[in-house]
Amino acid sequence: MFDADIEFVLPHWLYWGGLIAFPLVYMLIVRIRGAGAAGEEDVPEGHERFKDVLIPTTLFTRWVDGISDFMGRFVAYWTVIAVVVYFYEVIVRTVFNSPTNWAHESMFLMFGMQYVLAGAYAYLYDAHVRVDVFYSNAGPRGRAALDILTSAFFIAFALGFVWTAWTFFSQSMNKELFFWASGMSNEVSFTEWAIQYYPVKFTLVLGGLFLLLQGVSRLIKDILVFNGIERKAPDHG
Repeated sequence: MFDADIEFVLPHWLYWGGLIAFPLVYMLIVRIRGAGAAGEEDVPEGHERFKDVLIPTTLFTRWVDGISDFMGRFVAYWTVIAVVVYFYEVIVRTVFNSPTNWAHESMFLMFGMQYVLAGAYAYLYDAHVRVDVFYSNAGPRGRAALDILTSAFFIAFALGFVWTAWTFFSQSMNKELFFWASGMSNEVSFTEWAIQYYPVKFTLVLGGLFLLLQGVSRLIKDILVFNGIERKAPDHG
């Protein structure tokens, strides 16, 4: 072990810039490399596979589903950043005896933002936890009916989440500098890294809005299925 006394602290601009730029570059590379890959499953134009049926899509549902899909894939690549940062922390801590605070704090905040922003993606692909004692045994119209009945609770939750998130966000900013703010100063962390919290808390607002929009998109699809505007999806099994 070496006592090197490494004093590097990640600049704020590099942190936020990396969270934005790295996933975009990675996604572009994946898209280019996968350009010649096999096509998607055979789904008629203007339709999409929803559960085990095909239903017509609307401009709104395609727009919302596209945003949810993009955000889920976008934040997924943040995991690669975590591997690099924690590798750096292990090396400087165990080899050079220079532990950091910013490595843990930056990743702690990043994973919190990732969790919130990926919520709509999880809802889009039914990756969330569901109590499905009755749901799994119901047919397409039965599941759609259950979704419609519970959509009121979901939308109420999403609206409450957005309202609470906006309150946290506005309270983290100085009201003398920003007209939408209600705080006394721009909130920062208590470590030497002193990262500003309002961008982190703004992702709560974004995540809540994405989740609310995805809930409305799901409701539209369920109404279409319940009204019988669907057909059996082709079996690819």
